Amino acid sequence: MTARYPILFRTVQALALLAVLSNLVAPQILAQGQLMLALGLILLFGIPHGATDYLIFRYLARPLWGSRALLRFYANYLALMAAYSLLWLLLPGAALLIFLALSMYHFGQSNWNYVSFGRKAMEYGAYLLWGMFAVLGPVLWHYDAASGIIASIIGAPAPAISREWRQAVVLGLFIINLFLALYLWGKGKLGWRALRDEAFNLFILGLLFLYTPLLVGFALYFAGWHSLSSVMDQMQFFRLRQPGYSLKHYVRNSLPLSLAAVAALGGLLLLQGQAGQPFPIGAVFIFISVVTLPHMVLIDRLYEEWPSGETTDHSPAPIYFY
Repeated sequence: MTARYPILFRTVQALALLAVLSNLVAPQILAQGQLMLALGLILLFGIPHGATDYLIFRYLARPLWGSRALLRFYANYLALMAAYSLLWLLLPGAALLIFLALSMYHFGQSNWNYVSFGRKAMEYGAYLLWGMFAVLGPVLWHYDAASGIIASIIGAPAPAISREWRQAVVLGLFIINLFLALYLWGKGKLGWRALRDEAFNLFILGLLFLYTPLLVGFALYFAGWHSLSSVMDQMQFFRLRQPGYSLKHYVRNSLPLSLAAVAALGGLLLLQGQAGQPFPIGAVFIFISVVTLPHMVLIDRLYEEWPSGETTDHSPAPIYFY
């Protein structure tokens, strides 16, 4: 993925290394400010990357263009959010497992969508392996902090997991994903440059998850590696159908739904504050999962309809903001 958006990813990688260095020099700064930093990254980059779903729907559903098409989109979108909210209310443990599984697939898909795997089993496996590292890496490495969030989400104590087992799982996922990249290179699915970039990405993410607090590491991954690359993919998708489409157009298209989501989240936090309750990190997570679920389904359709092209040496061609 790095070779497609070199400026973006080199910048994100540099910021990740800066966060690691800052935490090693003055760990109290990131520890104290991790919640505000994570919320800021989610609000600025995480929410907007799913706020053009209505436009993606219009392009994917050509026969349904017009006011009735958008009405159908919003009805289905809200119905899926309502159904998932009800599941969170009735069976929070099951809702959490579903969201984790879908997030793993979604994160892996955004990383590997430029590769033509040939077989669906290999494609899904690669997506899930990458996503497992991205999701479970920070959670298991900082399980003492994560267990409190998990408990607030499911309303019960988080499962007890030994430190040795947690570290073994994270290390195992790192090694498996590295060997996956080597395997794809050996099969001619990746060029040398793409292999180098994937290995470097894994290394940087490993340092980020290991040497920064839980919320900082995951938020930087979610905002930088996932959300911004998804924005770039969406812009390329729109540009194929609307020549001249730029970041300015994307910001304008994403602003209405972004503001609506931020307002809804702000209202939730305000109600919690007026009730005299502590900051509801669990409720924030549930809110994000509810608004993200329809987006993940739609993006899966986007990648199915619009597979990314590759160059002759199987290294994706670089794409820049313009």
